[in-house]
Amino acid sequence: MTGLLRKAMLFACAGVLAASSAMAAVPSPADSDVPCGINLVGTHSGTADSHGTFSIVVRDLAHNPIAGSAVVIDFNSCVAAGNVQDIRVCSTQAVTGVTANCAGVVGSINAVTDGSGTITIAVIGGAKNTAPHTPGTGFKCATVYADGVNLGNVNVGAFDENGVGGVNPADVSVMINDSLDFAGSAVYRGRSDFNCTNSVNPADISLELGVSLGFLSLTSCGTYCH
Repeated sequence: MTGLLRKAMLFACAGVLAASSAMAAVPSPADSDVPCGINLVGTHSGTADSHGTFSIVVRDLAHNPIAGSAVVIDFNSCVAAGNVQDIRVCSTQAVTGVTANCAGVVGSINAVTDGSGTITIAVIGGAKNTAPHTPGTGFKCATVYADGVNLGNVNVGAFDENGVGGVNPADVSVMINDSLDFAGSAVYRGRSDFNCTNSVNPADISLELGVSLGFLSLTSCGTYCH
């Protein structure tokens, strides 16, 4: 009986450890790191502009990093009022391990965490801001998921405001119009909020100029999801 009892206890302990391990693998929003905002960029010679680089760290309830976690950034709510197209995701991404899923009205981005539970990527895309007062989406329109768990929302800026010709003076011009609309009428458009302050101001203009003069977003996306 003693031997049987010992075996039963060992099996029970193994079951508890297995259950604990399974629970530990579930992403925890409170323990994971998600940026306030991300900024879509263009490319130079096929390389993503480093001005768009950001990181997401996926952790479990015990604050342990989760390697191999499937991360999805869903942009399908990034449309202006009346379902007007604003944010656009490139169907072909320039960063290794990053792929686009064009399902939905905008699309989403997929990546897998490394051994430290981290993805460090840039997303190729832009907006459709082609003239003063073009409608735009609101604050934190995109949602981040890890293994299907909602980790939170992020704002989406787009240095390539008009989505063509790379980031250049035309993008600076329409972005400044977004800033003036915010200053004069409190009309907010997340595509021009590059520092995630829920406002569009001179600090954002400075960031747009920096990308334009950095010449690392010389090329826009060739084919957008939509």
